[in-house]
Amino acid sequence: MSKFGKKLLGKLIGNNKSCCCNGPSIVSVRKINIDGKELQIAGLEEEFEKISVAGKAPENINGEELIQNLSKINVIPEESLDKFKASILKEYEIYWQEKKA
Repeated sequence: MSKFGKKLLGKLIGNNKSCCCNGPSIVSVRKINIDGKELQIAGLEEEFEKISVAGKAPENINGEELIQNLSKINVIPEESLDKFKASILKEYEIYWQEKKA
């Protein structure tokens, strides 16, 4: 099979983290506590992994960019945005510490 054929097949069956619509496939849903409520956030592990691979410590990440990326696939209520951001950043700090260990 040619490279083109393999690439097309990969997109059709969903490997290489893509689905047949060429969008990202979500492989994780993580539960986090936001303002006393447990919410499921899709794609959080993937976002954390991208940030971690880039070598960014918790104090060096752009929280706004992280929230923008997550809001593409999650509904984030406007009135909870600050609490959501604080919780996500706290979760990344935990993730970062676990990766370092």
